[in-house]
Amino acid sequence: MTDTAARAEKQKCPYCGEANFQESEFCWACYKNLRVPEETRDEQKSAEDLTRLGDDTANRIHVGLKDRTAANNSNSSQDNTLPQNSGTKFSAYGRLTLTAGLFIFYHQWIRKENYFSFLDFINLAFHEAGHLFLGFFGRFIMMMGGTIFQLMIPAACAVHLWRQDNRIGWQLCVFWFGESLLNISIYAGDAINQALPLVGGGEHDWTYLLTVTHLIAHTPATAKVIFLTGSAIIFWSLYLIARDGVEVLLVKSNK
Repeated sequence: MTDTAARAEKQKCPYCGEANFQESEFCWACYKNLRVPEETRDEQKSAEDLTRLGDDTANRIHVGLKDRTAANNSNSSQDNTLPQNSGTKFSAYGRLTLTAGLFIFYHQWIRKENYFSFLDFINLAFHEAGHLFLGFFGRFIMMMGGTIFQLMIPAACAVHLWRQDNRIGWQLCVFWFGESLLNISIYAGDAINQALPLVGGGEHDWTYLLTVTHLIAHTPATAKVIFLTGSAIIFWSLYLIARDGVEVLLVKSNK
């Protein structure tokens, strides 16, 4: 009876608090030694508390570093939406001013009939070079060569500057491409009247091209389509230039 009563009495585990038999040497729940002196247990508990405190501190530092890294990555991703080498607010205002100036420049084709800009002297040089370089591929290609070169050069410059990540450079070349189309539309619209002076005389390119393609009766419509296409490309370039300037201003103002 005495042995049974002793077994019925329970001792509480000083580590986890679970009840164990008096004769048990190890706790059934946490498997720790129940015979360890109290002083030793206090030392072990203090060591465990210090270890736990160190782990908590390390976790807090780790979480803080992760949060800081996430915030830095978020800021970096926002900065990556900006054009590379976007510059200062001064350069952003410069882009907006440039957009306004180019729009005024474009408006000259609306105000003046058969407008010939300073850029068209460059276009004319490439136009005549096209006749020269493509003159070996038959009459049609030779007559078309001036227009091909006049568009190919600004397009090639735009692609080159785009690959160099020179945003303002390739955007201006897009504008140049559209402006060249405006010049071509004037030349094409002159196919019937042939009032424009020709370099070196000779046959009118677009009179020949529209006659061969049976579009000579639709000369005004052809010229209008070319003009509207060039205008659309010009407005696209203006949008790109202005958008980059506005994005820089917004980001700079939020910092």
